[in-house]
Amino acid sequence: MMTPRGSEIDQLWRKYAADLLRFAGLLVGPSDADDIATEAFLGACRSALGPSVRDPRSYLLGAVANHAMSFRRSRERRWRRDLAAVGPNATDSVDEFADVRHAVARLRVVQRSVIYFAFWEDLPERAIAELLGVSPGTVHRNLTRAKALLRKALQ
Repeated sequence: MMTPRGSEIDQLWRKYAADLLRFAGLLVGPSDADDIATEAFLGACRSALGPSVRDPRSYLLGAVANHAMSFRRSRERRWRRDLAAVGPNATDSVDEFADVRHAVARLRVVQRSVIYFAFWEDLPERAIAELLGVSPGTVHRNLTRAKALLRKALQ
């Protein structure tokens, strides 16, 4: 099997970087988006160029989603540990979008993913399911639950 040359990988990054970075930004926030998108790309780029991958963009977006899920699990464990150490009255600053940030942060990564693909990318549920490697029913269920959770949290 031939491995892709650097120029092929460079072309792949140039073609899809903006999509990967935007998606990663939604999933993990702007401060970590570059790292998540880059690490996911580097881990998946050789496979994305392989003959078994029909749609490299979808494959790479799926890799970003998977990497973001791992990152969020790790970060949430760290947050719980840090919050327990700091105590309840550690911050006094006011954030006028705190409710929105908290509501979105409480969504599972897969729910944030389907919200992104449904509303930002305007993809139908079947396409989202194929992209994320899950069933259309799973996408529908996560989309419905995410919208309901956001609606309830932001009332």
